[in-house]
Amino acid sequence: VYVDGVKVSTVDLKSSSTLYRQAIWTKTWSSSAKHTVKVVVVGTSGRPTITTDGLVYIK
Repeated sequence: VYVDGVKVSTVDLKSSSTLYRQAIWTKTWSSSAKHTVKVVVVGTSGRPTITTDGLVYIK
């Protein structure tokens, strides 16, 4: 996960069971401003894809 062009996190979605309604990454700022969030998928052998339900922006 990149924020404003800087890598801030690596998220591993591997799980032995199905989980619902899980926040897998969050970010907060102390003041309002324009930001860019970029998710880069790094597919690996046996785990080549991801599925997301969406992104939430709360102002």
